[in-house]
Amino acid sequence: MNKNSFTLTTLSENPEYFEDVISLIEREFHYNTTLSYAKDFALLMDPLNFDNCYLYVDQESNTVVSHLAVCPRIMIKNNHTINVGLIGGIATDTAFRNRDLFKNLMNHALSVHSKDCGLFILWSEITGLYEKFSFHLSGGLIETGHATFSNSDRPVGFTKTSFKELPAKDFDCIQKIYRDFNQKYFFTVVREEKEWSIIREMDSIDLYLKRNEDGAIIKYFCVNKGHDLTGIIHEVGCLPDHYLPMMKSLQKYRTWLPESELALSSNKDIFFTAFMRLGNFNALKSFLNSVSDGQFELYEMTGDQVSFRFGTIEHQSSHKDFLQYMFGPRPLKEFEGLMLSPYIPGTDSI
Repeated sequence: MNKNSFTLTTLSENPEYFEDVISLIEREFHYNTTLSYAKDFALLMDPLNFDNCYLYVDQESNTVVSHLAVCPRIMIKNNHTINVGLIGGIATDTAFRNRDLFKNLMNHALSVHSKDCGLFILWSEITGLYEKFSFHLSGGLIETGHATFSNSDRPVGFTKTSFKELPAKDFDCIQKIYRDFNQKYFFTVVREEKEWSIIREMDSIDLYLKRNEDGAIIKYFCVNKGHDLTGIIHEVGCLPDHYLPMMKSLQKYRTWLPESELALSSNKDIFFTAFMRLGNFNALKSFLNSVSDGQFELYEMTGDQVSFRFGTIEHQSSHKDFLQYMFGPRPLKEFEGLMLSPYIPGTDSI
């Protein structure tokens, strides 16, 4: 088959291919038939993100044969922000592999979004493949305990619900907790109105709440989503003075937190958060300079080399080393205080 028989398009240009895209992803991911990829990863596959859903269509059969999507987000630390691109929904029909379709989609997506995104992040178990595109395992993730969460063994005082079932007042309270605690304490993703409106409809996530005597929500956590997060607590939130007591009650479970919270883990193991790739030079430079109060100066990113200064000491490293120096696991000692271990809750991960 001639390579010219494939058409590159987006779901915004051809929304009629949406069901074909979902079928392709679920088939190639061996997705559980009782689950829905479109619902579990709604932030990626929502019509609001169709501009960033790239696909190849085989002209001869008029079928979708390859897909890759980028979900542009903002991450924040100490009120300093950076645009990032979360990449997911990567699938190529088995019968159409070895034709550079995935390679071309990835290069196209990186070319489009490198204008704005200082970092790219994706999740996969295929290490060698993504290193070819300068993605490297980075970021430190901990799992506080070994117990798989179950409703029958939930901590005292928590009640089960979902985002969709929340009254408007309670949903506003969850948003406020996320804004006032998560976005101020962690290096995490910003949730704006459009993200919250999509999350509200994600009924595959179980939400657990704890209230005070007046009925106001003071703590929450999220568990389950799709077939990758079953029984795992992948998001926590609370009023600031309730954090340590809350984590004590969740410590025995498989609760995912960034490496910066290692003191809360019983096993002290650190895992990789995701594959990360350096993006737009100016965006990354500005963020690192701001978040370090001017101590960090990014000089140059050429080929596989990064040149930078921290304080009065100049450094040069490979992209892989630089990513791990900054974001973990086990960041360089002088960077530990920046607390840049990424915390991307399962609600947002794609």
